[in-house]
Amino acid sequence: MIDLIMSFHSVSNYDFRAQANPADPLRHLFDEWVDYYKVKWAIAKAINPKRILEVGVRYGYSARAFLEACPDAQFVGLDADIDTFGGSKGALAWAGENLRASGFNADLHSVNTQSLKAFPGGYYDLIHIDGQQDGNGTYRDLDLAVTQSRYILVDGYQWSRENFYSVNEWLWLNKAAVHSVLIIPGYAGELLIRTNLDVSDMAKVGSDSSAPLSTAYTKNYYLNDCGGFSEWRRSKGAAIDSRLQAVADAAMVFGKPKAVMDLGAGRGELTRLFYEQGAAVTAIDYSADACALIRQTLADMDGPAANVRVVCGSVLEPQAYEGDYDLAVAADIVEHLSPEENDAMYALVSAKLEKNKGQLVVHTAPNAWNYEYLHPQEQKKAVAAGFWLPRVRRTWYERLMHINEQNPRVLKRQLEKHFPYVVLWFADRTAGGSLLKRFGVSDFKKSTSIFAIASHKPIDIETLKSAFVMPVIPAHYAAIVDIKAEALTYSVRAGQRFEVPVRVENLTDVRLASIQPCPVNLSYHLLDEQGEVCVFDGTRTPLHTSLLPGESGFYSLDVKVPLKTGIYYLKLAAVQEGVRWYDQKLSTDSMVKVVVEN
Repeated sequence: MIDLIMSFHSVSNYDFRAQANPADPLRHLFDEWVDYYKVKWAIAKAINPKRILEVGVRYGYSARAFLEACPDAQFVGLDADIDTFGGSKGALAWAGENLRASGFNADLHSVNTQSLKAFPGGYYDLIHIDGQQDGNGTYRDLDLAVTQSRYILVDGYQWSRENFYSVNEWLWLNKAAVHSVLIIPGYAGELLIRTNLDVSDMAKVGSDSSAPLSTAYTKNYYLNDCGGFSEWRRSKGAAIDSRLQAVADAAMVFGKPKAVMDLGAGRGELTRLFYEQGAAVTAIDYSADACALIRQTLADMDGPAANVRVVCGSVLEPQAYEGDYDLAVAADIVEHLSPEENDAMYALVSAKLEKNKGQLVVHTAPNAWNYEYLHPQEQKKAVAAGFWLPRVRRTWYERLMHINEQNPRVLKRQLEKHFPYVVLWFADRTAGGSLLKRFGVSDFKKSTSIFAIASHKPIDIETLKSAFVMPVIPAHYAAIVDIKAEALTYSVRAGQRFEVPVRVENLTDVRLASIQPCPVNLSYHLLDEQGEVCVFDGTRTPLHTSLLPGESGFYSLDVKVPLKTGIYYLKLAAVQEGVRWYDQKLSTDSMVKVVVEN
């Protein structure tokens, strides 16, 4: 594209001064602007748009450059027609008369675009955004433009630091909606964005229902944006992120479930976890890509998941459910459903849990209070420090999919309509959050997510708290785990990291978890060929998932290889941080042999 633009630019004789307003207060800059508008002419020539929208028209110089390059195009111009942000009151009327006198199809409107929920006129081939704005204005216009245009041309990309920062922050948060970006340096810098959306995506953004969004939940979303994707890509569902682990811990602290509903199951990590704990699981998701990933998560287990039913359908459909259940988990689904849809889901789920006096465990992010109150404060601090942040930081997928970010009061009220017992708490850096300590107003604002349990029987708060605390293991345990490696010999390169698949059995009568205040992790000591310890503190591997008393689990032990070649031995161990190591008494013949080569 850059070569095409530059080729048109090199042969162009376009000179905006021929039709410029001689009374323009900035006419002393006309000579400097000649190449600036010639670049815009060349960009339009290369794109060949049929429909163009411009935000910030002023005297219509950019509009004319576009229309001279593409005279058959339909042009819509929006301008506040004020004297601030590079504008000039009365300029819009002059631009309209000037363009129409030349026979162009130009429709100009005096409007403050910051008050619009969408640009008028539907979908365009090119939207031009004026750079003479503050960062918030540019950011807001980009938010609107991305769903309504094939190309976005940002004027003045390098005009001011604030504008530069705001555009780059927008690109970072909306990278999933961007196909490519082209920077053309010049008078103020042009940024040409090619979106990877089309006209069909317009109806999805701002939807008040989840129904139109099912096709947006793609494999690319689940493997590159949806929380926990890096753990899934590494382990294919055998390891889960701390958010899902907290949901499982809250559910199982009251006992092992027998029949589980995984609502909006996504990649299926919780489906697999509960199945491995002996439960029959119904995994429901209306995304075809999600259902395929759930099956892939289950396929990587040792045996067939005979007790798992994968339903590719809506959680709002009664036929998705089969029989009665004692547990439902809703991990990051309620913010993706409208209030009416949540009410319908809660009613269905409550009815399916009532016979067994079961419970629903909910996690949702973001906490709406965090976005509403803390983000604007953080923007002010960033600007004061010479940086820039948007007023509210949402990724493209959040903008598209989060149709109902949860206010904690509303969430609790909705759950209480359908369940007699509800406990809600805020999570900060730990999942226990406001369950474990008293929160002030600032803590509520800082909390990024919310948990809740809704139940048909009373909820023991002290038992629930214990799900998020790893106490000191009783001193009488000389060993807490039995760790067995799947393979006993590895050949690796010096200095690299590699993983050792291990089976770990909990030998205690307490749950082992990698949570505060005394987390239990897997680790190792590294011995040289003579049996001498050369690395005592091995790399830590968290227990994701937690290990219940007497249970076994499979983990991938993270190992860092020495820089020196030779033969080494891994002495596998567990460690309760700040308390003690639990070493296995093994001869080198029973340890993992590591051959380090160049």
